[in-house]
Amino acid sequence: MTSSAPLNRRTLLNHSLLTAGAAAGTIAALTGCSAQQAASASEQTPSAVPSAGGAPVRVGRLADLAVGATGGAKANGKDIVLFRRDEKSVLAYSAVCTHAGCTVAAAGKKFDCPCHGSSFQAADGTVITGPAQRPLVPLRAAIDGDWITVTL
Repeated sequence: MTSSAPLNRRTLLNHSLLTAGAAAGTIAALTGCSAQQAASASEQTPSAVPSAGGAPVRVGRLADLAVGATGGAKANGKDIVLFRRDEKSVLAYSAVCTHAGCTVAAAGKKFDCPCHGSSFQAADGTVITGPAQRPLVPLRAAIDGDWITVTL
């Protein structure tokens, strides 16, 4: 304060309450923003490969995915994308784009997001072009006889 008049208790108390109220409001607003941002980030942050706790789910016939090809499937109601690396191995990823949560689709030897143009390598899930910054979430995939299985 720049006033030269002495402060009385009432003026000092009112000033203190206004300052405390403004600070509390600012803190509440910032806390609300950070809680919303944290919730949003946790929805979009990919997790590590799931633990082997679940049972393998058949997602398609091996004969339907040629060596070097990509494809899409569902496992327990979740969209996934597949890449058949060679005769003996298949890779699987969550089809949820790590940018904004849209569903990516198979496109040759990559996966493309139709919402904002991100592309991901089929061989390892890494970002080719953004705006996505993080790779697709890998899933456990295996070949079981004539079937491709994924463990969620």
